[in-house]
Amino acid sequence: MMNLQEFYILGEPIETELGECNFLTVKEYPNYFMDLQVVALTKNHIIGKYSDLNKDGSLKEFIDELHKVELYDIAVGIPDITISYIRLFNKLFRGEEVFQSVTKHTFDYYRRLVMTMNGLKEEIINPNPEIQRAIERSKRVKSQEGEKLEFADMVTSIVGYNGLTYDNIKDFTLYQFYMTYYRIAHIKNYDTSTLFATVAADKVKIDSWSKHINLFEDEDHTMSYNEFTNSIGKVVNE
Repeated sequence: MMNLQEFYILGEPIETELGECNFLTVKEYPNYFMDLQVVALTKNHIIGKYSDLNKDGSLKEFIDELHKVELYDIAVGIPDITISYIRLFNKLFRGEEVFQSVTKHTFDYYRRLVMTMNGLKEEIINPNPEIQRAIERSKRVKSQEGEKLEFADMVTSIVGYNGLTYDNIKDFTLYQFYMTYYRIAHIKNYDTSTLFATVAADKVKIDSWSKHINLFEDEDHTMSYNEFTNSIGKVVNE
C-alpha cells in the first residue's frame, strides 16, 4: 500500500524503498514496547537524560559532543539506542540488517513513518533545562487533575463497548487500537453532550460522533477530562 495515512486504518503494509513496512499488533506490543519508546526519543530528550545522570560532571564532554551531532549519529553511535532501532526495524520490515540500509538522508523519514504507523507522538523537549523542568511540572499537574489511563484500561474499554474478546483485540494493529479507543470516546462524549443538550441546548456544544480523529494533535488544543467534566458541571449547576 502507498504511504497514505488516511488508509493506515486498514493495517496493510506500507511500500518503501527498504521493502514493506508492517504495523505492529497489540499482541506484539509488549515485546517491542521499550524499543518504540527509544525510537520516539528526540535528540534533546536523549541529551536531557544524560544531563540528569551527570551529577558529578563526568559526562560533560560526552554531552557536549551530543549537542554537535544529529539524531541519526546518536542512533547509530550509542549501542543501547542502536539495538532498539535494529530490533524494531527488523520486526517491521521482516528482514535482517534493515536498519543498516537507512542513511542520514532517509533516517528522519523512516523514523517518522514507524512512529506514525504505531501511534507514537513525538514529545517536544525544550533545549533550555529550566523551561523544560517547568513544562514537566505543568504535565504532572495536568496528569493529577485528570484520570490515570493505562493500556489495560484502553483494552477493557474496547472489549466492554464492542463486545469483542481479548483474542480479537490481539489482532488489532496499534494504530487500529488507538483509533478505535478514541472513536469510542468521541461516541460516549457525543451521547453525554446530547443528553445534557435536552436541558441546556444553548450551553452545550455537540461535536459529531464521527468527527476526524488526530492521534497526534497537540495537547494544548485538546480538552482534558477535568475540563470536560467541569463544563458539564456548569450546565447542571445552572
